Amino acid sequence: MIEKLDELLEQFAKWAVVICVLLMLALSVSSIVLRWFEYSFMWVDPLVRHLVFISAFLGGSLATGASQHIKIDLVGRILEKSDMRKTQMLVSILALVSTLVACIILVVGSFDLMIIEFEYGKKEFLGIHSGFLVGIIPVGMSFIGLRVLTQLGLKLKGK
Repeated sequence: MIEKLDELLEQFAKWAVVICVLLMLALSVSSIVLRWFEYSFMWVDPLVRHLVFISAFLGGSLATGASQHIKIDLVGRILEKSDMRKTQMLVSILALVSTLVACIILVVGSFDLMIIEFEYGKKEFLGIHSGFLVGIIPVGMSFIGLRVLTQLGLKLKGK
């Protein structure tokens, strides 16, 4: 079950990154071409910036799934050289738990920021309220946290 969920999240993130990058490329190129004819859409540049933001969170979830995220793994490297598999597994689980706690703290904080933005923000490009744009942060961090949770489940199962 955990393997299927992790694979589903992985596939979703891969396809979403591809779609975001292609959309960013198409919008950026069309914006440049339209400028040659002295015509432009004012909403293209902010949309591309927010697509970059979404892509960063999706890339973070892909890195988490591949265990290639930023981590300080000095103890893990030392234990890798020795033959202490159980201790190495325990350190890995502890690192995932602390990462999950950090994700939860970031989700809660960014959700509070989103609530404040809905209260005091304004409509930005294409009539989208700035609260929805800031909402990218808690959704993206939640997605990364879900990937950390599935990685923790896989570690606990011994995979």
